[in-house]
Amino acid sequence: MKSTIVLAAVLFLWAATPAPGRGATSGSPLLRGATFVVDPGHGTKYPDGSQLNVGAVGPGGVEEQKVALDVGEDLAALLRAAGAKVVLTRSHAHPYRIGTVLRLDNRARAALANKLGATAFLAIHADSSLAASSHGTSVFWLKPNSVAFANALRKRLASLNLGESEFKARDLAVTSEATVPAALVELGFVSNPHEEQLLATPAFQHQEAQVLYQAILDTFGTAPAHGAGSPGPGAIGGHAAPISGPGSPGPGAIGGHAAPISK
Repeated sequence: MKSTIVLAAVLFLWAATPAPGRGATSGSPLLRGATFVVDPGHGTKYPDGSQLNVGAVGPGGVEEQKVALDVGEDLAALLRAAGAKVVLTRSHAHPYRIGTVLRLDNRARAALANKLGATAFLAIHADSSLAASSHGTSVFWLKPNSVAFANALRKRLASLNLGESEFKARDLAVTSEATVPAALVELGFVSNPHEEQLLATPAFQHQEAQVLYQAILDTFGTAPAHGAGSPGPGAIGGHAAPISGPGSPGPGAIGGHAAPISK
């Protein structure tokens, strides 16, 4: 665990350096003084170079780990342009992490956010299911300080018109380890042929990054719509009301998912 966190600290040294990315805009004070740890999911190898944490792969060959990285880089560029400091747990320059134990590597990603006293932590993933018809986005969080962020993400992701798969508190490695506001998003199903094609498209990846950026602004910007920890519109007791209908879990999924890939 200690060696993995040391690795994460090394990643901070290069990831925190501002760099141009797709979608970067002119400077703005909207998030000045804030620090965000953006975690593109998966993308971990053993020290010998073999794969430890690949993530899902769609029927057309689209890799979750690549989609997550591309969207994460786009989001980082937007956040930096708004004045924030951004730490990426993986980057295009350093696309793979090195680890030996999957869950410890995932925990180290969130532990880095704790160590930095980050404003928030966001893990970016894409979903997969044994049922090709499963579709939609998901948001997971765990602790009360993450509820407002989760609600903002849910609201903004709805604009993608993919439907919703799941929205709930969930004990994952990253949501459990994080003490700062933290959420994990699933941006669509790589196992769904239509969503797989969208997820591989740079324009749609940038659209998803914009949605995540807006959710961060809603929660942590200089004039957030709702204070940190307070429920967003439509929320019930700090949890958004469930959505039913087209965005509900697809057939054959377990709780809206196939047998889970470790997050």
